[in-house]
This record gives sequence, structure tokens and C-alpha cells, in this order.
Amino acid sequence: MTLNQKSCFVLFVSLIFFQCGGSIPDMHYYLIDFPISKNSDKSEPVHHIVLGIERFEAAPLYKEERLVYRDSQYEGKYYHYHRWIVNPEEMITEKVIEQLRASNLFEQVVSFPKHSQVDFILHGTIKAIEEWDEGDQWYARVQIAFELVSKIKSQIIWQKTIEKKNIVPHKSPAEVVKGINMSVQQCIIEIEQELAAFFTRL
Repeated sequence: MTLNQKSCFVLFVSLIFFQCGGSIPDMHYYLIDFPISKNSDKSEPVHHIVLGIERFEAAPLYKEERLVYRDSQYEGKYYHYHRWIVNPEEMITEKVIEQLRASNLFEQVVSFPKHSQVDFILHGTIKAIEEWDEGDQWYARVQIAFELVSKIKSQIIWQKTIEKKNIVPHKSPAEVVKGINMSVQQCIIEIEQELAAFFTRL
């Protein structure tokens, strides 16, 4: 059988399967979206600093839209029909910018390198954003490594890795996404607190 004949045969079988009641599962798309905690203090910013936020990166397993689940340190798996609406790096970067702008810690919080006139640059690497399975229990696990770079010195002056893992009460991808949202929010609130403490000591 030639390659063309094989292709026609596969297409023919697929059409028969579809006409006999086979159906493609619905695709589900998810967001990272949660309320921003605003500082009610309307006074001057705590630090007269322009902070640039560089677009976050992600470890190779988490660079695409499909949701990841794992039950082993050495193997990652994907949900084919459950996906992020865009790459997690983009959504998490935007949430970091929104939260730090609302914190009143800095004079300005801007996207870098779109805005190049900054004093410091915050970069993050998403080490994990996933469903983590341990026996009969599911968790929503997020780990982000943060680095703060001095624009003047062109060197890393501070770094911190934050991990949050929340129990998923009901075993479904949608519930995992809710837990991931909570974990991301907790990571961002903690990095805000860490930056506040760092710049106070600086």
C-alpha cells in the first residue's frame, strides 16, 4: 500500500468513526485572574524608584498552553483538551505588574524593555505551574524564581524562589485551575512583601 493509499484509508476510517457517533471532546480554556489587593494609602509612594518588570520565562515543560499534571519528579503529562488561553508567562507577568502598581511601593512599575528608563528590573522564571498528584490527593502547585537586577550595576542584587501548594478539594482540571490561581496570587503577595522589606533595608 502506498503512502497516499494509507492516508486515504486513515481518513476513511476517521469519517466512519465520526458518522457512527464518535465525537471530539470540547476544548476548555482557562485564565489566571484574581482580584488585586490595593493599598488604601493615597500618599506618596514608599520608594521613589522606577521598577521594570521583564516578561517572565518558564521552564520547558510549562512553556505551552496545555495544563500540566504530574505524579512523579521525573515525568510531566499534559491535558490535551484543557489549556491556558495564553502562555502562563504572559498572564503572570501582567498580574505582577498590576499588583506592584497597586502596592504604592514604587513611583512607577513599567514593562521592561518597553520602558528602558528604570532603576531596577524584576525578572521571574516559572519553575512549576501544575497539578501535583500524591496518592489520592491533588494539589495546585506553583513555584516562581525571582531575580532583582540593578540597572546601573547590571548585576543581580537579590533573588528569591517562592513555592505555594494548595489542596484541590474536587478532582477536576477546573478545580486545579482555581487552586493555581490561589497559588499564583499567594506568590505575588509574598514577592511584594519581600521587595518591601528589601528596599527598606537598602
